Amino acid sequence: MFKGFQIIIVFIVLIGLTGCAGLGNMKEVEFQSVAKPDVATVNIVRRAVFMGDGAKVEAWDGSDFIGTLEAGKLLQYEAKPGVHTFMVYVQGSWGVAKGELKPGKTYYLKFNMSGWGPISLGVAKSTDTRISEWNTMSTVSIDKSSPKEVPKKYILKAEKILQRVESGDANITPITDDNAL
Repeated sequence: MFKGFQIIIVFIVLIGLTGCAGLGNMKEVEFQSVAKPDVATVNIVRRAVFMGDGAKVEAWDGSDFIGTLEAGKLLQYEAKPGVHTFMVYVQGSWGVAKGELKPGKTYYLKFNMSGWGPISLGVAKSTDTRISEWNTMSTVSIDKSSPKEVPKKYILKAEKILQRVESGDANITPITDDNAL
């Protein structure tokens, strides 16, 4: 019986460490520490924490796919100023952050996974001491020279979450002026 239990545990760990190919072709880029004056820079952070690191996280700006995020990476994205709904998706779960982005400002969103339970998309305050560490992470952005077509079923899933956000039926982390650098 103990041997059977060991096999089950090994199987569960292997599933947690494996990942899919991801929806986007990503490329490593040089970290941009200052936002351009006419856009907002959004950094989505995914720390490496071992459990679940193999799963790819898909990042969205509304119904627009913005990239695939692996563990230990920071996705850097330039957004037009205005209200945005950022979403992350992994293995059937969504995390959402929403707010008005200001031109020339930088924001840090952090993918959070709590074991096998729900995920969230946290938003760091501008005074967060972890930001200096995050700035040294491998930085990626979507490779626009080698795009992948996002399957319609994922776009429909994102649109469904957006409908829940608009109807007030989603758990949303607010992005405020306290988050802008």
